[in-house]
Amino acid sequence: MIDAVRRIEACRLCDARDMSLFIDFGSVPLGNNLRENRDEALAAPRYPLDLMRCGACGHFQLGHAVAPEQLYATNYTYLSGIGPSFVRHFAEYATWAVARCGLEPGAFVVDVGSNDGTCLKAFQTSGMQVCGVDPASLAAGIANDNGVETLNTFFDADAVSQIIARHGQADFVTSHNVLAHVDDLAATFRDIHALIKDGGWFAFEVGYFREVLRTGCFDTTYHEHLDYHHAAPLVRHLTNLGFDVEEMSVNAVQGGSIRFLLRKTGTGGISPQATAFLADERTSVLYDDEFLAGWKQMIAETMATFRDAIRERTERGETVVAYGAPTKAVLLLQAAELDSGDVAFVLEDNAHKTGRFLPGSGIAIRPTADLAASDARVVVIFAWNFADDIIAKLEQLYTGLEIIVPLPQLRTIRI
Repeated sequence: MIDAVRRIEACRLCDARDMSLFIDFGSVPLGNNLRENRDEALAAPRYPLDLMRCGACGHFQLGHAVAPEQLYATNYTYLSGIGPSFVRHFAEYATWAVARCGLEPGAFVVDVGSNDGTCLKAFQTSGMQVCGVDPASLAAGIANDNGVETLNTFFDADAVSQIIARHGQADFVTSHNVLAHVDDLAATFRDIHALIKDGGWFAFEVGYFREVLRTGCFDTTYHEHLDYHHAAPLVRHLTNLGFDVEEMSVNAVQGGSIRFLLRKTGTGGISPQATAFLADERTSVLYDDEFLAGWKQMIAETMATFRDAIRERTERGETVVAYGAPTKAVLLLQAAELDSGDVAFVLEDNAHKTGRFLPGSGIAIRPTADLAASDARVVVIFAWNFADDIIAKLEQLYTGLEIIVPLPQLRTIRI
């Protein structure tokens, strides 16, 4: 435990030591640390999960960091290509980036935290030269097998040197839902700046904490997500590095993401559109002290309603199963005080997760085909960010199911 986790004393963005506690979820198992049997799952190590706020720049971040080797290098099974809506999003994103940044065929694109190469495949389709970087061996192996050059390592100065030695500096660097995962965030931004040629582009998407707060999607808080971003602290940091902020926008991916488009100019300018975005953000819940003070109670009430909905069904003899074993499911279950006595098993499309057990709750993960052989008629969608995809799939195969989606708002659908 002492070697695996350390307390964070200074802000990852501005290095100020003015850190105050925002919310403490207690000790929680690592969401991706799926176990081989129920006993191991119940005994899985737990680590502090507390969210802090920097008093100097306002950046939200975890107060403890688990060693990245524990998080990614051994038992990390998330794959970008599993969700159809995510694949579509990457295709649309690549089309936007090529047009918006004027990328010519043969331009060099690098993806930081490229996972299984799904995003870079979309850029390859547009004629780009690509290279990914990802420390997860499973995902990087799949990418390389599919013809997407991927360095299986953590993104750092050494990785940048390797890439430049092979390909030269990048015309365009991208990253998706990864820059929340970075411990030394300032160093990562410096390394990305060094990787990009003068006049080159940097675009990234990351969970937008304004949307997390507004919708109550608290379960996107987990140990891999060290940083909880909003625009103002990032703009301050990135312009100081010499990036111009060209655009900022919000989309619905992963429960609400913010997209930045930046250009390496050395001047640190902010466009009128970005200036207006910042002004709008300052009127949001991010700066509403009363709302922030009541957020923990709002979560407790939401989870009590969810727990009651599940137990109402189990108490009348119905078998409840779940769909999807994302990282977020572990905190969701813990906050709702649910376990294998409430949810019989979890259905999962990712074969690398099936046959294992969720840490903490000990719930078994089984192939999605197992639903047909069970008597379950209530399905809780843990992977709520893919609820529409999952519901559409179930509608093609089954009738008489009740679907429960716990977040952003609890809802039930009968198919």
